[in-house]
Amino acid sequence: MRILFAATGEIAVRTLEKLNGMGLLGAVLTSPDERGGRGNKVIESPVKKRALELGIDVYQFESLRSEARKTVSTLSCDTLLSFCYGKIFGPRFLSLFERKYNIHPSLLPKYRGPSPTYEAIRNLDRETGVSIQEIALEIDSGDIIASRSFPLDGTETLASLDEKASAAACSLAEEVFSDPGSIKARPQQGEVTFSRLLNKEDGRIDFTRSAGEIHAMIRACYPWPKAFCIYKGEKLILSSVYSSAFSLDEASSEEPGTVVALDKKKGLKVATVDYYIYISRLQAPSRKEMDAVSFVNGDKAIIGALLS
Repeated sequence: MRILFAATGEIAVRTLEKLNGMGLLGAVLTSPDERGGRGNKVIESPVKKRALELGIDVYQFESLRSEARKTVSTLSCDTLLSFCYGKIFGPRFLSLFERKYNIHPSLLPKYRGPSPTYEAIRNLDRETGVSIQEIALEIDSGDIIASRSFPLDGTETLASLDEKASAAACSLAEEVFSDPGSIKARPQQGEVTFSRLLNKEDGRIDFTRSAGEIHAMIRACYPWPKAFCIYKGEKLILSSVYSSAFSLDEASSEEPGTVVALDKKKGLKVATVDYYIYISRLQAPSRKEMDAVSFVNGDKAIIGALLS
């Protein structure tokens, strides 16, 4: 087995390292570099950075059409393994490989699509996991080779859940690809649900929703697209919340969105339609992210304000 590893995001780096250590990697396919930040600098994908450090050949194509197929056909890779790559594989590209697999950070068929970890947090799931599947032309619909689940405690952020999924995927890939001859696939079973590509407006908080939903949304949107509300006519980013979404039990009586008080240990106490939540870190426009105590020290008017 000689693998072309198609991956881009940080979540795939551990699997890259594991497969390389197992001597299975032939090359890496990753998304083209982007530009951003101060000075509009070139930004390389996390997978590209690590692959180059390991001395692995890296290929980047704007599309996977004839030029890409011609190059990939010379790499002597009989297996395609994708994980958070970012492009759709067409039938001609897939025909270059004997075996085609994908790693997906959910328990398929739940949350097919680009944002499964966001959905697991947002929907207050008690568990999630990772799946290795065969690649099919319909997105994430291929048969399952293996899966691994792990519990959620209601405190995960998008970043921390991606870390858990990254570790689980690495371990599962090692298990599956240590013995390629034993790989067997089974059809997906259960209700099919989908995730979608996120945008910045997906972070808008509605305080008329339940405390559990708001708690989950703030966590699911960190570090991107970041949860926000409106305060003094401007966007106020809500970076983190106190405690677990599964243990909210302090009933609220004020209008949803009202900042009731500051608890120096927990954060800003905010009313929702049913319970209170505590916002522990915030970020005002053109300011750095800070803890709730520091925020109130600089803007005491937020106590008693109505966030919308």
